[in-house]
Amino acid sequence: LTHVRRPTQTIRDMKLLLVLTSGFAMVASGMETKVSVYSGPTECADTDKIVKGSYVDIHYTGRIDDSSATGEGGSEFDSSRGRGEPFGFQIGQGQVIKGWDEGLIGLCMGAKATLIIPPEEGYGESGAGSAIPGGATLNFDVEVMGVSDTAPPEPNLFAELDTDFDGKLSKEEVLVYFKKYGDGKIPDGMWEHEDKNADGFVAWDEFSGPKGESPPEKDEL
Repeated sequence: LTHVRRPTQTIRDMKLLLVLTSGFAMVASGMETKVSVYSGPTECADTDKIVKGSYVDIHYTGRIDDSSATGEGGSEFDSSRGRGEPFGFQIGQGQVIKGWDEGLIGLCMGAKATLIIPPEEGYGESGAGSAIPGGATLNFDVEVMGVSDTAPPEPNLFAELDTDFDGKLSKEEVLVYFKKYGDGKIPDGMWEHEDKNADGFVAWDEFSGPKGESPPEKDEL
């Protein structure tokens, strides 16, 4: 998703920033997210059902809902399907907007559903960049690709970004990531936060995102 940037955001925040964020002040309202399962199971074993605390992988396509008072109804603002990678996170921890955190609970592994999320459980009156104006009602087409009560291994984002295998990250390498997952720009303040010695590169020990327990050995580069 297009996202609101803050000067102190670090590379650790990348994927959550680029997909969903709960960092918006919401106004109390009686409106709630509407969930409609249109394909797949509606009943399943507890091990396959999303509950608070579940680790989930979700494919999604996000659009402005036709009922929205703002924005262009039906316009798509983000989709994991085009990237070929579902979005993984933990339910009920405030890592995503309220409409996801609460609306996905009870869905089964393999279920496909539509979530119609009012602004009060989405991005409120602030919106999120130019694609999601303030006051927008959102429509997410979601598919539950994975459900687990065990946290997955932390990804090594440093290794993913270090495409020339030299053990450090250049701005060009980081920009490739944002062109794939974001708007093609490094969020304001992120590079300065990561490049602590201001040498134009981000070394493994400077990198604040997921990077494994030790720097890659030379024969790994």
